[in-house]
Amino acid sequence: MKFKKIILGLSLVAALIAGGCSKQKKQSQPILTKTQVVQKAEKSFKSGQAKQIVTLGTDTAKQNVMTTATFGGNPTVFHLNYQTEAKGKTQNSEQWADNSGRLYLNGQSSWYQVDIEKLTGHTYADLLDSFMNNKMLMDPPAALTKAYKMSRNGNTYTLTATIDDKKVMQEAVDPVFTTNTQSDQQLKVYHKLEKASKFQNMKVKLVVKNGKMSSFRYLVNMQIGKLMKLNVGQSYGNMGSQDFLKLPSSALNAKPLPKTTKK
Repeated sequence: MKFKKIILGLSLVAALIAGGCSKQKKQSQPILTKTQVVQKAEKSFKSGQAKQIVTLGTDTAKQNVMTTATFGGNPTVFHLNYQTEAKGKTQNSEQWADNSGRLYLNGQSSWYQVDIEKLTGHTYADLLDSFMNNKMLMDPPAALTKAYKMSRNGNTYTLTATIDDKKVMQEAVDPVFTTNTQSDQQLKVYHKLEKASKFQNMKVKLVVKNGKMSSFRYLVNMQIGKLMKLNVGQSYGNMGSQDFLKLPSSALNAKPLPKTTKK
């Protein structure tokens, strides 16, 4: 009899545990509104990867200028890969930047260092603003948030938008033009192209997963004359993957960049 009571007691305990587990499984996160999803995406992040691209050309010939930035650490460090593609040829440059205001260049056989603003025309603060405080993500204009259309798959929310607001598009291209450069002359060229361009539209996609921004990208489409097109954009991914990023030890022993002689 005692044995039967023990078995019965164990059965009741097991049933209670199973019932508790099933109740926990049934609990789910509340469904978010579009406004709440946008607010989740506005939360600051420590690290990730971002890519900037400026494409100029026709349907048959194009030139791409790209910067892929991995960022993270405390204070924030940037690992920058700068690439240009034109006429079937590609040029690459690996660089690191930190809050000292120095840019460290991988010269294959040696590392070199130089004041980032003197070489590129932009500052370390510009990098922070462009990649970590980009207004389209961290403080989106009302025209953008209003245009967002939302879809949901479980705890993953996707917002998409296409807008033609010129002011918003100008704000979107500015940080890309500022930091996707290797000289102050390049920035001047970008601004000349912008003046000659007619803004057409901007396409945006934002993904928030489990309450955090998972990916974000926008692309501004512009027309120059009848045949030439200019596309400018920035995208994010791999968020939170580089919280402890540091300068490589080889870069810390960098030599001053030799001065070029003007002829």
